[in-house]
Amino acid sequence: NRFGSLDHTGAHISREELHSYDVLFLAGGHVPTQNSFFHVIGLREKLKDFQGVIIGISAGSMNSADTVYIQPEEPGEAIDNSFCRWGKGLGLTDIMLCPHYQMVKDKILDGKLLYNDITIPDMKGRELLLLNDGSYLHITKSAADSIEEDAVLYGEAYMIKNGSIIQLCDHEHSVCL
Repeated sequence: NRFGSLDHTGAHISREELHSYDVLFLAGGHVPTQNSFFHVIGLREKLKDFQGVIIGISAGSMNSADTVYIQPEEPGEAIDNSFCRWGKGLGLTDIMLCPHYQMVKDKILDGKLLYNDITIPDMKGRELLLLNDGSYLHITKSAADSIEEDAVLYGEAYMIKNGSIIQLCDHEHSVCL
């Protein structure tokens, strides 16, 4: 079994070498920086038909979605009109998410409440899964055609939907999405 993580040291990894691994970790960091890196190395295309396990953590989980919500996190990003809040992700799932909800739900960024003044208005007509630390989403895909078959949410999590935040699951349960 081969195990690997992908960072700047593996920027020139071939599709064949990437597919020789059994497990890939997509670690955390600054979401737009990681998203840009993934585009530069062509990771979305290289992961097509990957048969191993992919574990996304923090920014890695956010960038796993087909469309990525790039929530402002650094000072200046919330008020910068050129800061792009949407990106093309790896296409591993259609479920957009934001981790660390319990840590940042009351955060003020650039004089604005992160969720009430920024994220909820950004989500008009969309849904965003909010995960507390310790919660996770397990997605199983058909090996034959990479179609998402099953998405199960474990632990405390919420959803932004129709301008509101609703609780989907508590820390002792799981729910199919």
